[in-house]
Amino acid sequence: MVDWINFKKPQRYLDGEWNVVKKNPKGKIKVCLCYPSFYEVGMSNLGIRIVYALLNSFSDIVCERVFMPDTDYFSYLKSKKKKLCSLESSLPLKDFDVIGFNLSYELNYINVLAILDLGGVCVYASERKDIIVVGGGIANPESMADFIDVFILGEFEEIAEDFVEIMRRYKRKEERLKAFSEREGFYVPSFYNVYTKGVNYVVEKNYRYARYPLSRVYVSNLNNIFFPIKWLTPHTRIVHDRVQVEIARGCPNQCFFCQARCLYFPYRERKPQIVYDLIRKIYENSGYENFSLLALSASDYSSIEELITELTPYLNKHRIGISLPSLRVEDIVVGKLCTLLNKIKKVSVTFAIEAATESLRRRINKKVDINKIIEAANILRKLHYRHIKLYFMFGLPYEDYEDLKAIGVFVKNLRNDCHMNIHLSINIFVPKPFSYFENIEMEKESELLKKKKFILADILRIPGVKISISNVKKSILEAIISRGDRRLSSVIYSVFKKKIICGFYEERTDFKLWESSFKENNIDYYDYFIKRDVYSWSHTGSLKK
Repeated sequence: MVDWINFKKPQRYLDGEWNVVKKNPKGKIKVCLCYPSFYEVGMSNLGIRIVYALLNSFSDIVCERVFMPDTDYFSYLKSKKKKLCSLESSLPLKDFDVIGFNLSYELNYINVLAILDLGGVCVYASERKDIIVVGGGIANPESMADFIDVFILGEFEEIAEDFVEIMRRYKRKEERLKAFSEREGFYVPSFYNVYTKGVNYVVEKNYRYARYPLSRVYVSNLNNIFFPIKWLTPHTRIVHDRVQVEIARGCPNQCFFCQARCLYFPYRERKPQIVYDLIRKIYENSGYENFSLLALSASDYSSIEELITELTPYLNKHRIGISLPSLRVEDIVVGKLCTLLNKIKKVSVTFAIEAATESLRRRINKKVDINKIIEAANILRKLHYRHIKLYFMFGLPYEDYEDLKAIGVFVKNLRNDCHMNIHLSINIFVPKPFSYFENIEMEKESELLKKKKFILADILRIPGVKISISNVKKSILEAIISRGDRRLSSVIYSVFKKKIICGFYEERTDFKLWESSFKENNIDYYDYFIKRDVYSWSHTGSLKK
């Protein structure tokens, strides 16, 4: 019996949350959803919540959860030779039929191997006899191809019934993998050879019935798909401690740096009445008092004013707060939205500006009138907002130091004019697969460090500004992994083994470990930044139009 009082935040490892699902696993297909980061990060992920509730809606499926343990519990499991178990039933990971991972963040890939190892599961797909490891939420699967049996290409809701039907019909792993490879939306990397020929990549099938070319699947109508009503309510505070209700999926804009728009194409909206019903039912089943209207661009939701008008009486009655991510300034300055927001409990408003000069915004196709931000901020201050969130980027194509200087100038002017606190997030541009800028070379580390120092020199002097800015080495590593091919699996495994020896949490993204692992495996990681006609991920399908 574990004495949980000896561990930080023991709530991370205990079951019994409000609306948790518990089933008798006897005779059922056992699925464990794993998020390769801490509980408070994973439970903030909407995708995990949707898949968890969706799979548990099938009577013959038991779906449980595992998250990456922190230093103390990780060391305890290794030293005591104990297995990592699920929250719901304390079942060891090795006893599940399917283990599913959310792979949306590249720097968590090492944790995937750690979770499998802690759970008594072979990390290499070729060495697992029965268990099927599934990866979802990923753009480029190739970096993890040696470890994952099946990748979900696109939106799982669209193929959930196919997934369950195959698991029911077939009992042997090889039969299941063959069946998955024949269906749209599944990618079984062991049934394909992917290699370079010159500077480009070539794909060959080694199972004749496997689908090719591959395509990503999507739900055509958000109004008809499953969404969790019994919101799983943690005992401890999580990173995004609010209910995320998706009002739209995809994005009608075409920002050239954006990967999400291309992966989640086409743009779809959920009807206002259905959004209202979801908020009402989730509140009644959970008591959550903060909600977020989730979309890549909430202001592009065509019925945003109608939705807020419809919601206002219910929100006020129950003192429910609403967050609106990524608003357009026009919605505050010109539309009726500011008047409507004045009638409800506010949580936060975010503006994604990305570049501080009009010339650079045109070049990256970011359509925002920055001159209206100050006017919008003053309106928000009168509506009793205490702060606003702003997003910028650096390391963008076509960028010069005048563009960077303009970030500090704008933030200072905004702060002096509206006197609001500003939460400023400045991220490094990473050329991600399937984005319009996928063939742009990332800037060198030395130049990114100079630019980061240049930006901070101005902004750190401005009072009332809270700054979050990307780590340069982390961003370079993120780019390498996101653009990798199958050779990178050996590097990921090498880093994993070194971290086990030297202390897994001593340096979570120690670039020296990665550099030495690249050398050991005779890989020049700058190869992944070469411009090509066909990339390692090109065959895995895109919805980009």
